[in-house]
Amino acid sequence: MDVVELKVRDVMTSEVHGISEQSSLATAIRAMAAKGINSLIVWPVEQEEPYGILTSSDLVDAIASGRDLEDTKVTGFRTTPIVLVTPGVRARDAAQMMTRMNLRHLAVFNGKEIVGIVSNFDLVRAAAKDTRAFVPEERIAPMATA
Repeated sequence: MDVVELKVRDVMTSEVHGISEQSSLATAIRAMAAKGINSLIVWPVEQEEPYGILTSSDLVDAIASGRDLEDTKVTGFRTTPIVLVTPGVRARDAAQMMTRMNLRHLAVFNGKEIVGIVSNFDLVRAAAKDTRAFVPEERIAPMATA
């Protein structure tokens, strides 16, 4: 059986949700909870290109800070600049990038628009299905045949 190395397109979440930089953190929390997601792309008010991402980790930081979540804007807690990866990048390379940059999410960009998000949990879920899909092909021992 051949092992196919996974690409970002194979593991990403393709439903992307966004929020305005001027929205409150409380609005972001409610949106994430209602949609069952852990990240939102942050859109600036006067531009068409996203410039950040707000994650559940950012929201935990905000909660821990003791700030009023209704009055605090997303712009103060979002991670910027947004880090992009293309759909054809190997999932293992995306994992290495996330580790190197201490990130939990990467936006997936097809050259025109953001088409997905790949999170650390997406990678873990993919590895649970087939751990060999993350091993470089040259390191996979041939399977014995009967």
